[in-house]
Amino acid sequence: MTQVKRQARAERTRAALLRGAREVFEERGFLDAKISEICDRAGVAYGSFYTHFGDKDAIFAELIDAMLRGLLSVMRAEPLDGDGPEARIARANRAYLRAYRSNARLMAVFEQVATFSPAMRETYLRAWGVFYDRQERAIRGWQEAGLVPADVDPRTAAVALATMIGRTAYTWFVLGRPYDDGDVEQLTRLYCRAIGI
Repeated sequence: MTQVKRQARAERTRAALLRGAREVFEERGFLDAKISEICDRAGVAYGSFYTHFGDKDAIFAELIDAMLRGLLSVMRAEPLDGDGPEARIARANRAYLRAYRSNARLMAVFEQVATFSPAMRETYLRAWGVFYDRQERAIRGWQEAGLVPADVDPRTAAVALATMIGRTAYTWFVLGRPYDDGDVEQLTRLYCRAIGI
């Protein structure tokens, strides 16, 4: 077998393991997931797992990294409908909620693992830090433009309002609380009013 064929086969095996792992983690959660079941789902021998990943934590971390990159990609691709801060906030909320909904089961496991794994907690906090930082910069910019009152602390507002959106997404898409498009619009209205827009 040529080097190119070996490489292609290794990439297919790795991709199959990642698909299998996502299925198992989403169905069973992290704690009850077994490497043997991941291998069964992937259709590969048990020993092949360790050629690609050191342990269950390693494959989970790779899945989460890929999911977070995808989430940011969806958010960047969301079209802007209108001008001004409210349109930008609505765009960010729509994109985040859509990306979360398509990854809700894995996001739920991510939250679970972040409660007991220091490495996943760090990943979780780093991921949220990206959202906090973006929102803080936007709020500061709107303050400089005179659109947001000076007595709003940009960092506190960013953390509180991003968390509102995140917990709402969890409640809707993980816990299954009913919602409709009007509720999505209401989130944007609450965000804007909270910062004085």
